[in-house]
Amino acid sequence: MIELNNEDPHLMLCVQQLQEMGINYEVHSIQEEMLKKIDSKVLEKITKINDIALTKEFSIAIVGGFVRDLLLGNPSQDVDFIIFKGKIDTFTELIAQEMGGKIGKMNNQTLTTQIRFPDDVVFEFNTTRKEVYEFPSRVPEVELGTIVDDLYRRDFTINAFIMFKDKYIDIFDGTKDLQNKIIKTTKIPASVFREDYLRMFRAIRFASKLNFDIDEEVKDGIIDNVTNILRVPKERILNELKISLVSSPAKTFKLMTELNILPTLFPEVPNIPLNQEIYKPQTTWEKIELKLKNLHENDVKNSSALIAAIIMELQVSDALLFEKRRIELIKIQEIKVLLKKFKFSNKETEEIILYTKYRDSLCRLSEFQAPVLELRLFLQKIEYTLDNMIKLCSAENKTRKKTTDLSTVIKKLRELSKETELIHVIPKLDGHEINRIFGFKGREIGEIKQMLSIAIMNEEIQNTKEESIKYISEKLLKQKNGLLL
Repeated sequence: MIELNNEDPHLMLCVQQLQEMGINYEVHSIQEEMLKKIDSKVLEKITKINDIALTKEFSIAIVGGFVRDLLLGNPSQDVDFIIFKGKIDTFTELIAQEMGGKIGKMNNQTLTTQIRFPDDVVFEFNTTRKEVYEFPSRVPEVELGTIVDDLYRRDFTINAFIMFKDKYIDIFDGTKDLQNKIIKTTKIPASVFREDYLRMFRAIRFASKLNFDIDEEVKDGIIDNVTNILRVPKERILNELKISLVSSPAKTFKLMTELNILPTLFPEVPNIPLNQEIYKPQTTWEKIELKLKNLHENDVKNSSALIAAIIMELQVSDALLFEKRRIELIKIQEIKVLLKKFKFSNKETEEIILYTKYRDSLCRLSEFQAPVLELRLFLQKIEYTLDNMIKLCSAENKTRKKTTDLSTVIKKLRELSKETELIHVIPKLDGHEINRIFGFKGREIGEIKQMLSIAIMNEEIQNTKEESIKYISEKLLKQKNGLLL
């Protein structure tokens, strides 16, 4: 611990409060090369806010994730200030007035607000507070508290640093945990998780994002409380899951299985043995992990594709069904129900269903040397998901004992995807003209337009009114002569 020389009144007041309450603490210097990594416009605002606070006799500090990321050499723009002397509303009004910012609505439940500055940088401001949980309620009563109260309500030691200019205070020995790359709680794990069961998933998120390990005591606390994660609103779980998977998909999945979170949240994806004549991995979970590793190596950052790699292993509910198409339909329906339960958006649901339906498509298209028309129809169905679809299909293929060379069909798909006018065809001959010229009505017009679209996609005709009229006329003539339209 370094010696203090009264150079920072904010720091000295904090130290005084800690000493008065008998709290052990350490003060550490932040290396200059780390401070230089802070974005210049962010650093400029931090400095000005500190100066204003000193002039107007407020005491403030920066807490939480910004400090952690700075110490790891990756400073962000997500700055959270804590006010431990003075009123938050008075201070934020002063900052907004002097720096041209706009104050957000005060959250009376958490005693926090934000200021958005003219250059769209947003800082959060909190007053020191304590949270009182009355089990089994997950919503705490929030009261004004001391800086110690505020630090003790935080989840993990590496998220509880408090920063003053070029120094920071550590009361949980989080500096050592940061150096050892380990996730520990600020209190007994059971107590921390009981306050908010989502913290069990946050432990996985930080371990995945930072490539840290989770302390064994914390792991035991998660396993002991894992069923309580079902009490957490599904949208909060989904948000943590997506962030964690994008950071490190295979590690996230491995921790979810090890800590029993996967079978608790997704019992529909059981760990069952696989047919070793078909698959390389021994079990379903090993297969998922292998796919996720492959997707990570191919730089897939789309959370829907990563989640699809897990969800597509869902087992159908009726084991007596043997008709493949029927089983696929049931699986898609069950996946939709599962995604709805977890509050996935319509767009995310649509993407995940696409990945699930067409996970074997590249193998089929390659093995049967699909013609150009079939490739274009495939591109029409998968639309904007092509790149991730290729990577997901390739990952799926690598889990199997197949040697199918997908390079030719992938190259062809990428070439054809540039010809959007031959994929998303809109016939120049519209329904009104089809009715006027040929007398077709209702559903018949739709069938004729579909026939024209296929002919254009197959490059049998150009997409012009003249060629379309000629094509329909020839088809009608053949029909008149006893041939099928």
